[in-house]
Parts: sequence; C-alpha cells; structure tokens
Amino acid sequence: MLELFAPLLSGAITGKRKPAHHFRIVHSLNEVREERAVVIGRVGTKVPPEWELVTVGAAGGFFGPRELHRVLDGIVSSLSKDPDRAIVIACPEYLALHNGFNALFKFLNDVRDYAILHGGRVYLITDESSWDPREFALLKRLEG
Repeated sequence: MLELFAPLLSGAITGKRKPAHHFRIVHSLNEVREERAVVIGRVGTKVPPEWELVTVGAAGGFFGPRELHRVLDGIVSSLSKDPDRAIVIACPEYLALHNGFNALFKFLNDVRDYAILHGGRVYLITDESSWDPREFALLKRLEG
C-alpha cells in the first residue's frame, strides 16, 4: 500500500521536491515573468504581444464584470489546452466592485484549484491598500 505513495513521500523526505507556486499576488504586470499568459483585464490593459487579453467591461463585446462563471470557463479551457500558459487577473478590485468580495474570493479559489489541477500558475495583480485587512489576509492565504 505504501508503494502507491512512495513518489510523493520521497520528494518530501529528500527535500528535492520543487515547491509549487500556483497562486501569487503581485503589484504589476512587470512582475509577471512568463513567456505566455492570458490576462483578465480592463479595456486598455497593455500586454506583451505573445500574451492574450480577455477584456472585462460593462460595454458590449466584452465579458461582463458580473459574468465570473464565463470568465472561469474561459480560464479552465485555456488551462486544459495549454497548462504552461499563466493566468493573470489584473482587475480584481473591479470584479469585487460588481460581485462583492465573497463572490470574487470564491471565483479566485476556483481558479486556483483549476491551476493546481492542471499544473498552471495564477497571478493576482493588486495592492494591499485596496482591501480591508481581513479581505487581504484571505487573499494572501490563497498563496499558501
């Protein structure tokens, strides 16, 4: 029975296992060192040419800010096709404004779970001063 868990345990015992960083909070797009990424952002967000921008906005032709389920479906699809492409969420304050913090936090938990499942990485671009201390503490827990 223990043989089934040997690969997992051997990495933990030897300390050679590379820690997985599936979710990170950063302050700007400049901190995201990825070759390819899908950025969930507002109209006008500037991204490198090899990155894809998924625009969220109230105007027609964009994902609506209250359509977190559609944004999540797009993220899951992207991770399924290419797990090595990072997901960058560049407008969490805007999403919280339209959905409330609890709905945003549930959404981020789901995104993180799918990133772990597919071996992907998620970056949340935000600043601590944008949140009350309790909210930011919860966001920080997603990194662990």
